[in-house]
Amino acid sequence: MLVQNVAQLTLAGGVALLLALVAAGAAKGLIGVGMPIVAMPLVSHIIDLPAAVALLSIPLVLSNLRQAVEGGGTVAALRQLAPLLLGFCVGIVVGVKLLMSLDDAWLKPLVGCALLLAGLTVVAKPDLTLSPTGERVVGPIAGGLGGLFGGLAALSGPIVFVYLLATSRDKNLFVKHASLYLVFASAVLLLVMSSYAHITLADAGISLVSVLPVMIGMALGARVRPHVPIKLFRLLILVTVFASAVDLIVAPLLRSLA
Repeated sequence: MLVQNVAQLTLAGGVALLLALVAAGAAKGLIGVGMPIVAMPLVSHIIDLPAAVALLSIPLVLSNLRQAVEGGGTVAALRQLAPLLLGFCVGIVVGVKLLMSLDDAWLKPLVGCALLLAGLTVVAKPDLTLSPTGERVVGPIAGGLGGLFGGLAALSGPIVFVYLLATSRDKNLFVKHASLYLVFASAVLLLVMSSYAHITLADAGISLVSVLPVMIGMALGARVRPHVPIKLFRLLILVTVFASAVDLIVAPLLRSLA
């Protein structure tokens, strides 16, 4: 699947794909999150959506691994995240099945809506708090929605981040929980995609190679971070997200009317 998509790229398409991955890495390096939010709208215009999700699976794991394990307390954090992760496992199966079974005329608008929701979540930045009882109720729901959008478009983060902000007691704990969740979510995504989409070792190899431009982008983003207003960069990311979301929603509708 992924190999065939990449093999069909022209030189310009290959360069565009590399630049999209570097840009996504730069977003991660500059503001700490946002790699799939930037990567998915860009990459999905170069290769098809299932291939784009497969391409991003390994970079999503490796780009969050260090933050997930640093600082200790990983086992306790996983125990706290268990309801969320269980809900995710259910949602990801549904999301990947939709990804592999729906026609582009339905799939792209769905992904566009997921992108819009992701962007609106970033804009709204809701300030919520949850009691321990609330965590047990809301956790599986947030995880299920994260899994659904993760399977559809590798966008497992935005909805879950709102939940984690409501349950993490401080910034460092939020970063650890978010990184652990993303590593788990990306690893499960890769396993489910391998089962349902027949990802080959060659596909996994291309995804692994794509880690390099992402890491280059992360290094660039970290270097630029002190010199670029974060609000400006967030605005550029949101413009990219909303423009791509509208394109994904509207373009199939216009083709069906033509």
